[in-house]
Amino acid sequence: MKKRTLNPLILMFCCCLNVLQAQTQDTLVLDLEQAEHLLLKNNLSLLAQQLSIDIAEAEVIQAKVWPNPTLTVDEMNLWATDYQKRTGEAQPSLFGSESFGRYRQVSAQIEQVFETAGKRKKRIALAKVSAQKAQAYLEDFLLSLKTEFRKSIYAFRFHEGYTLMLQSQLTSLENIVKAYQKQYDQGNVNKAELIRLQASLLSIKDELIDEQKTLNERNEELVVMLNLPEGTRLSFHPVFQRDYNYQLPFNYTLNYLQEEALKNRPDIVLSNLEVKQTQQELSYEKAMAVPDLALSVGYDRGGNIMRDFIGVGFSIDLPFFDRNKGNIKKAQFAVEQQHYQNQHKLLEVREEVRRKYQNFLKAAQFFDDIDAEYIEGVDKTMEAYTEYFKLQNINIITYMDFLESYIDTKRTILENQQEYLDDLEELKYSTGLEINTPN
Repeated sequence: MKKRTLNPLILMFCCCLNVLQAQTQDTLVLDLEQAEHLLLKNNLSLLAQQLSIDIAEAEVIQAKVWPNPTLTVDEMNLWATDYQKRTGEAQPSLFGSESFGRYRQVSAQIEQVFETAGKRKKRIALAKVSAQKAQAYLEDFLLSLKTEFRKSIYAFRFHEGYTLMLQSQLTSLENIVKAYQKQYDQGNVNKAELIRLQASLLSIKDELIDEQKTLNERNEELVVMLNLPEGTRLSFHPVFQRDYNYQLPFNYTLNYLQEEALKNRPDIVLSNLEVKQTQQELSYEKAMAVPDLALSVGYDRGGNIMRDFIGVGFSIDLPFFDRNKGNIKKAQFAVEQQHYQNQHKLLEVREEVRRKYQNFLKAAQFFDDIDAEYIEGVDKTMEAYTEYFKLQNINIITYMDFLESYIDTKRTILENQQEYLDDLEELKYSTGLEINTPN
């Protein structure tokens, strides 16, 4: 029987397919939109912060509750002595018995406090402001989280891209070192050139190890933020532009961005709510100067000149000594203080937007004279220098100088791509606007 042999090309294809399947199983590949969806769904810190809304709403519910009535049972005797029976006045028996309860005394009173001067409404208003603040805190937290998350992805892609470039140059240099080692063994090149190449090889290896460690740290940070299973390896679709056309993604003026920041930023909303809260607290403290009224209904079985007496009453504090002046004065100062802090916050935000807008403009200017053709030309020149060096058309000094310059250039471009996107995220955070990220 004739044995069938696999075509080598088919065998190679099957091996490659297995490797790709293994990589797909071990690595979670996401684009920016998918990653943010996971962040909003899974991030534990965000889930915990969202519960603050429920807590604040529960406080509003509690603020609406009336004070409980107070029941007082008093003057109850559990037994009567012979002397009390001889000298006391007999009462009607209880529960249909002929004798039970004839010498039992009891009084009872139920009292309800009624808050005056709209204290309850003012307390509800305060709780509602706290609920609004909780919502603003959540929005501020979410804005900060998304900014931090996106910048973490940009950093991840920078280190990933730089690692791939170093690995490529390391492979080329390893081949050159192997070839030079053979030439040195044959006595065709001097040892100084071989040592120079080996030193550069070790330097790239060392830098590559550092980059891989940093990449692992970034991967760990993102896994925690996304609340993914331990050991998940992440990879992201390209976030850096391949045409290097990093220009302004908007036509907004600085003044427009500043005005939008004052309308949209959650911390501005919080500052305004702080002012409102101090005003509500002042109103509440003024109301606290008005005494509350307590109405009561009482029953007395036998301790009054009238049998089974039912009477009504009221009580109220007399504000002779405590008129809550200290707390009112304190609340007035708090209103004034918060007003100054709010004005400071507005000025601070306008200056922050100005600074981040200018930083972003400078980051965009870096790419004015850089395009895809320039980067492609640099890459092709590096490949040509490598071939020239292998053919000994250029000396080692020329080659090593260009290799170092090439690595520095690629790192600088990757760093500035990351810086551009980071500055854009900072500008988005400072204005509260969702400006489209170029891709």
